[in-house]
Amino acid sequence: MVEENREYLEPVFIRARNLPEAWYLLLKKLFEIDAYTYFPEWGGGADEQGRCDNSRREFDFITCQITHPWERPLCDILPPGLGIPAPPTTMDKIEEYFATYILNPYKGESESYTYGERICQQVEDLIRFYRTYGFDHVKGCIEVASPSDLARGKSLPCLRLIDTKIRLDRKAGVYRMHFYVYFRAWDLWGGFPVNMGGLQLFKEWLIEQIGPHPRTGIPLEDGEMIVMSKSLNVRGHMEPFARARVGL
Repeated sequence: MVEENREYLEPVFIRARNLPEAWYLLLKKLFEIDAYTYFPEWGGGADEQGRCDNSRREFDFITCQITHPWERPLCDILPPGLGIPAPPTTMDKIEEYFATYILNPYKGESESYTYGERICQQVEDLIRFYRTYGFDHVKGCIEVASPSDLARGKSLPCLRLIDTKIRLDRKAGVYRMHFYVYFRAWDLWGGFPVNMGGLQLFKEWLIEQIGPHPRTGIPLEDGEMIVMSKSLNVRGHMEPFARARVGL
């Protein structure tokens, strides 16, 4: 059967060396392609009647590989003269985000969930598993999503999972911990820099807690990050700043 003309999704892959480069390349790519732009009918700034006056420009699906995510600085240093009033994040904000949100098991009375609450429920078991059974397995997945999330309606975590893999780097003679991270929706301008910086600090903390291989003593060192999202986006009111950052 001959299929009628249709528009297909266009997955995009980006490889970057470090976090600032990843952010820059993703911004640039989003404005180079014929990206989907829409006004959300619900959530993401929409009111009770489903109206929203703030558009989103988003990737259909994005995969970004960062090969050296530990390189400092963890966030972009904005060049002067771009007309951007403030950077999306700073190193101080990243460190605060890691300490008070990602690695904080408590949530406020008005919060239905936090990433840290769900991460901290699993992190001790993750560390104990690697310390006990070694590194040559693929069981170390932290699930931030919950089956009850959809029933909540408006309150759905954007971060869904942090999957880990420890693989032997045969050239360097060490093990490396890699992160695979999935966000269902993700604010590229304001969310990505602080989220990625915080997750990198979390990875560094995990590596320190796990330590070397429990039987061979081979060191565990830092590795790559591969992040994915079906809706990595820039909001309309931030688009002029995003374009200015990449010279478009």
